[in-house]
Amino acid sequence: MNLKNTMLRLATVVAAAFSLIACEDDFDAVGSSVIGEPGFNADLYDDALLTARSYDLPPVQTNNLPLNLLGVYSDEVFGIQEASVLSNLLLTTANPSFGTEPVIDSVVLAIPYFSHEIVEDEEVKYALDSIYGNSPIKLSVYESGYFLNTYDPESDFEEAQKYYSNLEPQIMSFANPDTLYENKSFIPSAEEREEYTVDAAGETDTVTMAPALRLKLDNNFFQSKIIDKAGSSDLLNQGNFRNYFRGLYLKADEIDNSGTMMLLDLLHPNAGITIYYRTKVIDATDADEDDDVEEMIEVRRSYTLRFGGVRVNTFEQEVPQFDSENLYLKGGEGSMAIIDLFSGPDANEDGVSDELEFLRENDWLINEAHLEFYVNRDYISDVNEAERVYLYDLENNSILADYILDTPGRPNQTSSGVNNRHLEPLKRDEDGNGISYKIRITNHIDKLLNRDSTNVKLGLVVTQNVNLISPYKVLPAANPEVESVPGGALLTPEATVLYGPNAENQDKRLKLNIYYTEPKN
Repeated sequence: MNLKNTMLRLATVVAAAFSLIACEDDFDAVGSSVIGEPGFNADLYDDALLTARSYDLPPVQTNNLPLNLLGVYSDEVFGIQEASVLSNLLLTTANPSFGTEPVIDSVVLAIPYFSHEIVEDEEVKYALDSIYGNSPIKLSVYESGYFLNTYDPESDFEEAQKYYSNLEPQIMSFANPDTLYENKSFIPSAEEREEYTVDAAGETDTVTMAPALRLKLDNNFFQSKIIDKAGSSDLLNQGNFRNYFRGLYLKADEIDNSGTMMLLDLLHPNAGITIYYRTKVIDATDADEDDDVEEMIEVRRSYTLRFGGVRVNTFEQEVPQFDSENLYLKGGEGSMAIIDLFSGPDANEDGVSDELEFLRENDWLINEAHLEFYVNRDYISDVNEAERVYLYDLENNSILADYILDTPGRPNQTSSGVNNRHLEPLKRDEDGNGISYKIRITNHIDKLLNRDSTNVKLGLVVTQNVNLISPYKVLPAANPEVESVPGGALLTPEATVLYGPNAENQDKRLKLNIYYTEPKN
């Protein structure tokens, strides 16, 4: 399963993003045609007052993310993060029949890893993608007794139910204590796997498939829970089944303060739980060629339960010790930065800083404006550095103007995972170590200075994909300051530590650089 193709398929349809800014003035190309021409001065303003601070995320909404994290990730800065997954199961066919005297051979849970083929010693093998770490974890599978609502009963079932990343204590309080699977030293394998398929006639065939999380679950449980329930109301339809079998909880726990984290697609066509069983059927086609078409013969069959309905990621995250010089960014239920531009004194108390009022009087033509975040390498020697960061309007939970116009005057390619001008990928040195992230906010600054746009606070997060921008709520009772975070920030354990505006190292302090042109006096 190729991660790039899957992430592109899951990328947000940004028509909604256009609607968020439909009420704004139409975007003009921020001009640079007069740079250096006679009668104009081109200059740099880099003295803007700004504040930025780290913010520890409280529980966040994680139901129905497009992908899910499972496992344990640990580093010296952010500590241990554990991610587990609760999911509904769906019948592939309602009211299934399993024949006469069916007996289970095996039950296999499979979720393909993101992977790609490589050639090694002239042999085709697989390499795993989106696997973080390489140490064992404890992995357990429980039957869940916690009912997941699709709609919120407190809204008279008119709004979708929200579930948050702190749900694990409630899940475990309702879980069947007898595990369906437990491995105290699990680690993902890049080996391809062989599985057998069973057709309608009972014929079996062995197929080779790409690497997957593949767990053998308890036969006796599924014999009584599924096979022996054939013909009952519990398997009659999806509604009855969701109430009867409320899902599985895949729980990850750390071992020796280390582990491995996996990004998984539970909705992949090859993901699910396959029950392989033997049963007796009438030999109507004389399969054994004994001229007896009324006898009962034993055949192999399989039946699959799919992941679907409601899915919830749970997180347990240690909290690092934040300081005032650095900005700590961590995915999942991690941490982010809150940035306030032009945050100086406001003498007339009109809600606009004196500095911003002064700049608005200059009538500058903004050629480029950007924030450059330098990586503090003293902190992240063993951290998986995030390739991308995402900056958004924290107060309205929306994109910035530059997200749409990635290049001045030209729409961003919203169907791709690129957006490399507005949100530059991590700049690295020759050894692969991160140096800095540059975020161009030319249109945003032009609107602030020349169109009296509201100076909102900005949120900065690491992200798995800069197009996964749909907002996921922060637990309302936890903190009113941050209402939502983009979904892409919840799908990675990656992190970084950046120099803030108060850093002792002046060359790497966070600054707003505004390149502008103005008429000569």
